[in-house]
Amino acid sequence: MTSAVRSVTRDEMAAFARAEFTAFGVHVPEETPAWAFEDLDRTLAAFDGDEVVGTTRAYSMELTLPGGACIPVAAVSAVGVLPTHRRRGLLTAMMRAQLDDVTSRGEHIAALTASEGGIYRRFGYGIATMHVSFELDRRHAAFIDGPRGEGQCRLVDDGEARSLLPAIFDRARRTFPGAMSRPELWWPSQYFAFDESKVGSGKAFHVVHVGDDGEPDGYVTYSLEERWLRGISRHRLGVRDLQSVTPDARRALWRFICGVDLVETIATWNIPVDEPLRWMLSESRHMLVDRFGDHLWLRIVDVPAALAARNYASDGEVVLDVRDGFRPSSGGCFRLHVDGGKASCERVDGARADLVLDTPELASTYLGGVTFGELARAGLVEERTPGAITRADTVFASTPAPYAATWF
Repeated sequence: MTSAVRSVTRDEMAAFARAEFTAFGVHVPEETPAWAFEDLDRTLAAFDGDEVVGTTRAYSMELTLPGGACIPVAAVSAVGVLPTHRRRGLLTAMMRAQLDDVTSRGEHIAALTASEGGIYRRFGYGIATMHVSFELDRRHAAFIDGPRGEGQCRLVDDGEARSLLPAIFDRARRTFPGAMSRPELWWPSQYFAFDESKVGSGKAFHVVHVGDDGEPDGYVTYSLEERWLRGISRHRLGVRDLQSVTPDARRALWRFICGVDLVETIATWNIPVDEPLRWMLSESRHMLVDRFGDHLWLRIVDVPAALAARNYASDGEVVLDVRDGFRPSSGGCFRLHVDGGKASCERVDGARADLVLDTPELASTYLGGVTFGELARAGLVEERTPGAITRADTVFASTPAPYAATWF
């Protein structure tokens, strides 16, 4: 008989980690990392007797919204059930308890990055950001002549990188919607120890960009995978993390990457869908996208508060009938009103709706990454008032495209 879902104690973390890693098909590390003990009160485990058989947890992080506001969100992670205990309703029970906890903490939104894309829609999560990976033949990486007031790039060692990069990232993540904060405790193991399978092996190099004002305003971390063919270098440069506060910094960092000697191929694994590099290159067709996929998923638990928190592209009003099958109390009819750049949203159950949609679709449109019109063409949004889709798309429009640089 499985006990009620509850948080784990510090002494139970080893068992929690063992169940989590086993559910993902990997062996638990010999030593539980320090960050695993963070936000212990936000862990949830399902037990079979004394054995942990299901896990999930949330970290307290921030999400950047269109307009630059940053709000607290529950960053959901470690979701798994042991293969011996599948199809028993454990995941559903944990998801329900977790959303109740998110609500009790006054957070409007939960967020996650999904290992499997088919799991979370039924719990009300929707894809909110996309990302791309690409390969670029360095022989065709010449830049179009453009502005040169780009500051300076300099290589830094691991020690200096550990000192500089977190502060640069914290500035950068406030400049694009969809960005998630990175807890300080995570940096040593999560952002300096990369998954080499994504962009190739090799020790990391760190390059910091310093603007004309003398302030660090961007960085790139990359690796070089050595490949030699009959004495000729065919190295593969993997871009692991590139962050910039200003367009000048981004342009300069890409110029640096495209100028590294002995490199045949430049590869990335997590780049914005509207990455400006394509428009910097004189032969952009050689920037070959090999993956276009989902990244950040959102789940809105307080619709009026979430909609009122972000900025909008124009004034206007739209009434949304939001259907929430997993958590009906979070759904309903809501009027969003934007006037003079200030947004308000209230529940108006019984009012005539302009648009009807499910909770995942509201999450997908929330950051401006997809339009109501696109979802309507997919059969996922119903227009009840003629012209409402165009009106909603005008109000919700956002630039740049939402992008999540952080996995959790």
